[in-house]
Amino acid sequence: MNPKASPRSSWDFRRGVATARVLTQLGFDHGVSVDAMLRHTGITRAILDDPKGEIEAHQEIQLIRNLQAERPHVPTLGLQAGTRYHVTTYGLWGYAVLASPTLGAAVSMASRMLNQTFSLTTNEVEQVGDQVMVTYHSDHLPLDVRQFIVDRDRASVMTLQREILGHPLPYQAIYLRRPEPAQEMVEAYTSLFGVRPLFGQAHDRSVFAAALMQQPLPQADAHTAQLCEQMCKRLVERRSSRTGVAGAVRDRLLRTPGHIPDMEEVAAEMGMTSRTLRRHLTAEGASFRGLLEEVRSTLAEELMASASLTHGEIAERLGYADVTTFIEAFRRWRGVPPSEFRRLRGLPGQAPRRRFIPR
Repeated sequence: MNPKASPRSSWDFRRGVATARVLTQLGFDHGVSVDAMLRHTGITRAILDDPKGEIEAHQEIQLIRNLQAERPHVPTLGLQAGTRYHVTTYGLWGYAVLASPTLGAAVSMASRMLNQTFSLTTNEVEQVGDQVMVTYHSDHLPLDVRQFIVDRDRASVMTLQREILGHPLPYQAIYLRRPEPAQEMVEAYTSLFGVRPLFGQAHDRSVFAAALMQQPLPQADAHTAQLCEQMCKRLVERRSSRTGVAGAVRDRLLRTPGHIPDMEEVAAEMGMTSRTLRRHLTAEGASFRGLLEEVRSTLAEELMASASLTHGEIAERLGYADVTTFIEAFRRWRGVPPSEFRRLRGLPGQAPRRRFIPR
C-alpha cells in the first residue's frame, strides 16, 4: 500500500440495481411495501428485477429517504442495511477483491474500481506510521440521509472484510462524528466494530494496524483477480459515459485540454447561470467537480500515451497549480503515481525538456 492513497472518487456514479434490491428487501422485512419503497425514485419493478439494471445515486438516496420515512423509529436501519451487502452482492468487483493476494492489494483494487461499489460516501485511506486510517467523507450528502448512509457504508465494509478475511478485522479505534446516541445504538456499533466507538469526533474514521495490509487472503487467486479486474475496468468505462447536460459539460471540458474552463465559464457558454447548471447536474446525479475529475483523469492518461510531456507540463495543461497536486490527484485516480503508471503500461518515461542556451 502507498503511504497515502486517497480514492476520493465522485459519489454520483451509476450503480448496479442490486443495491436497490437490498434496500427494498430490508424495507419489506420491516413491513414496508415495495411500492412505498419505490415511491418518487423512478425505479420500477421491472428495473428492480433486471440483473443488468442500473440506477443513479440520487435514486438510491430517495430509496433510503423512503425507508427512513416509513420506519423512523428504527435507529439501526443503516447498520442493518450494511450487513446485507455480501461479496456476491457486488458481482465481479466482489470476486476481484476476494481473489486478491493480500488485504493491501484488495484495498488498492477496490479503490481503483470504486464506481463498481454502492458507496455514497467517499473515503480516504492513509498510512501513518504503523497504522492505517480510513476516513469516510459525507458532507456532500443530504443531511436527512447522511447518518444512515455513513452507517450503511461502514457496516458494508465490515461485512466485506469479514467475508474476504474469514474473520472480523481487528480495529484499534473507531471514530464517529455523531454525538453519542442512546445505549441501543452504542451497543449496536460496538457489536459491529468489535470496539466501542468514540463519539463527537472530527472525522468518521477507522484505525487498524498497517501490518494487516500484508496479510494473505484465504481465497487468493491471481488469475481470477486479474480476469475480474479487466472485466471491471470495462464496466467502469461504460458507467463513465454521460448524457444530457452532464454529457454536454464533459464534452466541453474535453474540448480544450490546454485550457480547462471553470464552472462559471461553462455555464455562460451554455446560456445559464452557474446555479442553474449546478441544479441540472444534480438532477442528473452529477457534479461539476466530479466531471472535472473524470476529464482530467482521461486527459492525463491520453497525454502520457500520445505526447512527450513532463508531468509538470501535463499538470499545467490540466489546470493544476503545481506538479505535486497533479501527482496526488493521479494517485487517487489510478492507485499509483504517474511514473509508476508509465512503467506498468510500458509507456516512455517523461522526457526532460532541454534548455535553450543562446550562443
